[in-house]
Amino acid sequence: MPTAQTRRCRPSRSFANLGVLLLAAFAAPLLAFEQHTAHGGPIKGIALSADGKWLVSTSFDYSAVLWSLPALTERRRLDGHEAAVNTAAFSPDGRLLATAGDDARIRIWRLDELLDDRREPRATVLDGHSAKIVDLAFSRDGRTLASSSWDHRVGLWRMEDLSLQRFLTGHEGPVNMSRFSDDGRSLYSAGADGHIRLWTVADGRQVRSVVNHGWGVTTIAIDEPHDLLVYGATDGAMRGRALRGQRATVDYAVEGKPVLALAMDVSSGHFAFGSSDGRVVIIDGSSGETAHDFRATMGPVWALALLPHADALVFGGLDDFLTRIPLAGETIVGSGAARERRFHPLGALGNGERQFARKCSVCHSLDDNDRRRAGPNLHGVFGRKAGAVNGYPYSQALAGAPLVWSEETIDALFRDGPEVITPGSKMPLQKITNGGDRRDLIDFLKHATQ
Repeated sequence: MPTAQTRRCRPSRSFANLGVLLLAAFAAPLLAFEQHTAHGGPIKGIALSADGKWLVSTSFDYSAVLWSLPALTERRRLDGHEAAVNTAAFSPDGRLLATAGDDARIRIWRLDELLDDRREPRATVLDGHSAKIVDLAFSRDGRTLASSSWDHRVGLWRMEDLSLQRFLTGHEGPVNMSRFSDDGRSLYSAGADGHIRLWTVADGRQVRSVVNHGWGVTTIAIDEPHDLLVYGATDGAMRGRALRGQRATVDYAVEGKPVLALAMDVSSGHFAFGSSDGRVVIIDGSSGETAHDFRATMGPVWALALLPHADALVFGGLDDFLTRIPLAGETIVGSGAARERRFHPLGALGNGERQFARKCSVCHSLDDNDRRRAGPNLHGVFGRKAGAVNGYPYSQALAGAPLVWSEETIDALFRDGPEVITPGSKMPLQKITNGGDRRDLIDFLKHATQ
């Protein structure tokens, strides 16, 4: 069953001068927001269906969750990816849902199967990329899916037979996002090389570099009726410029933190940026004016969506819940609350518990009833053979490892690293170099996992 935690705060007021506005930026939070929990790890991506009835979130916990709108009620959990799920996209007709992630695979789901509680949904897997996939986009007619990958390529996939059409190569670094032109004949791709490149879909030819920003371009959106190309970059730039030269280039923000997310609402013409320091900037695309500019959270905004008519914003990041903020009414200013996270607690903790919170709790739970994390639960871990938690999809390397967890093996795991102790497993590469920190962590685990 879904868990929804709702928190409401006082609405903000409009401010008449810059001095008051700056004070507001550091004041107590003035935002009204709701928190909706269904994941066991940070939120990596959010996608909204064209009809506004469905939303999907993707997570570091290897899953995607389908939500029904407007209530934001958890409808179905989608499992099957073998690593963090970074991105999702609905087909324009709403029949298909595509997800992709760090396992370099695309999974295609049928929405009717996801809504049938009598059936276990099955996804068709599309293989071909050799590094993580960070963005998916359908053409407006739904015939083609574009996948942007850190293998420096964009994949074009035919939805008619779920086959690879071709790869687009030319970026000199990871490709972060791609978007089709309205007629589906052209594709714009944004890369870490600082370029936004234009391609012809039919033959995969690179036409030209539309933008050479210098810094990596992380996000793009296209609004052809208004001759608008919007993008964000690692230098904090939030910029709008002409697709065909009919409008002046506008910097909505400069010299900020890296831009990580961008969403556009076609019904209102608004678009929203999210940055690595939790800032959200919402622009009225028709006028170019800033509608909202506020600190939404303490930490990165990795994913966001504007609900129809820009009535509300849904965003996600390091927390394992979605946050919805209503946007109707007065302009929002102020800052998000410094909310405690399970892996970055604000209160006073013993060193062992702090090590667990910051190094382990993103992936692992101490509760044997928690099945929503990227890694297996640690309840009863001491004396347990590696790969022995029932129901957890272990890698073959760990499932067959002749390893029993003990004080000595756990110490070695964090001293030498997973690449040495559990080579080929899913565990992220990390070490705790300080021997005292390792001892404190083990002492905490001995008590907490009983």
